[in-house]
Amino acid sequence: MATQKIKNMVRKFNNFIEMNKDHQAYSDFKEGMNKGLDIARYTFEENAEKFSLPNSDENSTVKVESLQEDFNQLLDGINLTKNPNRSEERLDGIYSGFERSKRIFGDFIQEAFPIEN
Repeated sequence: MATQKIKNMVRKFNNFIEMNKDHQAYSDFKEGMNKGLDIARYTFEENAEKFSLPNSDENSTVKVESLQEDFNQLLDGINLTKNPNRSEERLDGIYSGFERSKRIFGDFIQEAFPIEN
């Protein structure tokens, strides 16, 4: 995939994430959620070249579903543990941020590659 296309996709996904962050996080859970969204953003950025984005001649429905599954698997593979700097509440927020980012990624992919009927 072209480097410029990858950069554009990463930038667009970063914008989707930023729009969904709580900019007035006032609890460990909400701060954790923001951290989970950031981790998802960085994970996509680091792995964007591994994603095979659909071409115009491919079945976009199948490809979009495949992209969603690949992203979900990346996030599901991240295992965080409680430590002195990460409370149980913050950890729960991070995992909730992962779940939210999966939905955001789905919306992002749908917008980036609209399915034609």
